[in-house]
Amino acid sequence: MTRLPVRRRCGAPSNARGFSLLELIVAFVVFALAFGLLMQIASGSLRNARRAAHYTQAALLAQSKIDELGVGEALEEVSDSGRFDDRYGWRLEIRKLEPPPAPTGNLEEMPFDLMRVELVVEWRDGQKSRDARFVTQRIQQKVG
Repeated sequence: MTRLPVRRRCGAPSNARGFSLLELIVAFVVFALAFGLLMQIASGSLRNARRAAHYTQAALLAQSKIDELGVGEALEEVSDSGRFDDRYGWRLEIRKLEPPPAPTGNLEEMPFDLMRVELVVEWRDGQKSRDARFVTQRIQQKVG
């Protein structure tokens, strides 16, 4: 019995095989899931960066507002509000604090007033209203 020679296709080795349809589908599903996860991570990072920028801007605006308090005129107890610009608004509350008692437990007359300054900076971030609260204390000579 004589054997006929086996013909090979142009340049393809006889043991080579391609990917099956199932392998291609599984590879595509893995790629799609990984790509979706990466997109969620990227959008979350952008959202956090934008939120951090808003808080940084609020802190800078609050610092400028607090720095101007008590310059040229004495601090008084007041509640006030206003706007920095079309995005950021503020609410200010200044209250006089009672001095802490002396080590003996008696209240002593102090030559200064202790003032509590609370500033809230507000803005809109998409549909959400956000705010940042800044509280400090100031000492000033007694008036009158």
